[in-house]
Amino acid sequence: MSKRDLPKRIISEIYSRTAQNFYEPIVVQGTFRLFARDLEKLVSEQGRVAIQAADGAPILDMPVGTGHFTMKFAGEHRGLVVGVDIAHGMVVQTMQAVAETGITNIVAVRGDAHALPFRTGSFGAIMCSNGLQVIPGLEATLAELHRVLRPGGSLQVSIVNVPLGSLMPDGASTHLPTMFKSRASLISAVEKAGFSALEVHTERLATLVAARKG
Repeated sequence: MSKRDLPKRIISEIYSRTAQNFYEPIVVQGTFRLFARDLEKLVSEQGRVAIQAADGAPILDMPVGTGHFTMKFAGEHRGLVVGVDIAHGMVVQTMQAVAETGITNIVAVRGDAHALPFRTGSFGAIMCSNGLQVIPGLEATLAELHRVLRPGGSLQVSIVNVPLGSLMPDGASTHLPTMFKSRASLISAVEKAGFSALEVHTERLATLVAARKG
């Protein structure tokens, strides 16, 4: 394993170990609501937009986490929903939750955001809900999301971040982890990856972006 892959390995282990007893009850049910009061409602709306844009084509949800947000919109989609997470524990937790609900159009697999195991243009829409801030390598991640999205497809992103970069000189925030980047630099990264940012919404410490692949 190279030094470049070490942060991914650490993140994978942390989220795998905390999937059942910490992430769902503390992070999803507590922290997200603290950082953005209406985040769940806003992400649910992003899911509806993704369904409409996909028009029956597969939807990618990355990172899938425990499947909390995935299951909220998958039941309304007539096509396949594919969840991806680098943490094995998150994939297992998602599939257990899916089995309990009886939803049949969700499949979760383990995968690296920098090397997604899908062909170019596989998805009609992508949901990237509340995880981009902890994935190392924002540019590499966005490049892969752009690759696997079909032309004209919809990218729906929500990020909880503390935009310390907005307090720094122009250009300095580009070297910060995604969690601390300014909102302007986040939008810039999305556009540099080849997406057209159609709409940006802020809610406390949450930033939601609706974009399209040209």
